[in-house]
Amino acid sequence: MNRHTYILVCFICLGLLTSCSSFATFYGDTATAISDDGKIRRLDLSNQNLKKVPEQFNQLKQLRMLDLSGNTQLDIEQVLGAVPKPEKLAVLILDSLHLAQLPNNLSRFKNLTQLSLVHNPDLDWEMSFQKLENLPLVFLNLQGNNIKSLPTTITKLSKLKDLKLSYNELKDEQSYVYLSQLPDLYAVWLDFNALTVVPDNIGLLSQITYLYMDGNSLTDVPSSMRSMKSLAVLHLGYNKFSHLSERFMELPELMMVHINNNQITAIPRNYGIKKYSLLALLLDGNPIPPEEVKWAKKALNRYFLLSFEQPVFKLN
Repeated sequence: MNRHTYILVCFICLGLLTSCSSFATFYGDTATAISDDGKIRRLDLSNQNLKKVPEQFNQLKQLRMLDLSGNTQLDIEQVLGAVPKPEKLAVLILDSLHLAQLPNNLSRFKNLTQLSLVHNPDLDWEMSFQKLENLPLVFLNLQGNNIKSLPTTITKLSKLKDLKLSYNELKDEQSYVYLSQLPDLYAVWLDFNALTVVPDNIGLLSQITYLYMDGNSLTDVPSSMRSMKSLAVLHLGYNKFSHLSERFMELPELMMVHINNNQITAIPRNYGIKKYSLLALLLDGNPIPPEEVKWAKKALNRYFLLSFEQPVFKLN
């Protein structure tokens, strides 16, 4: 097994085991109420219509993950100020809280690595990123915030690895310049951003390994993407591609392309002739005729994964 194939097998087996997965997996079982023993490490109080947290909250000295999402009547500043051992908290979820500004008490969490701010569109992002500057964040979820451009202050989040920008409208070219200045950035989600074209400046993101652009209205990718020398996995499902772009062959480290559920009907013959790094191609849900599938399975026999599965519709 060569190096590229070995790495691809790891990608497939592990999936995207980046920091965001700890929302569901790190620190053991999740409690939804506070017990008397004070040993809770993961506490999910989301969507409980709380006006205040129980008195036992200040006894939670082992807390690693806290989810306060949806409790719009809570005084979030006060709750965060009541966490007894703020240096132990690593994951904080503050989704759908109608936040107008980030709580000042966020500065207490010196070891906070993961923060979710989904559906808080009234936040001032320039000021928010300034407040987050001194936290060691590696994962930040900004999904569904009506973001059309990123301020230069995002470059202050120098340790950021995973940035989720799904369900926004990030079409601004300068925003990609700022993202290119995050040295450790590893995975970026731009799915469902109402994109009709991929911004040319995306080629500046030469440091990232995973890129998600599913659920847009894309028909092609720009030539600038050949500068993305670290990109290994590209997701383009549920777009409007009518052809399989030959530009995928130009990305030096690209190993897997998910381009499922588009309108692709043919595969360029250069895919069976040229040398390139791609080893996995998922074309599920595309109207590719049987003769094309037959050719591809024969000509692309070097692929570790090649899929043409079609959805099966069952009659009731």
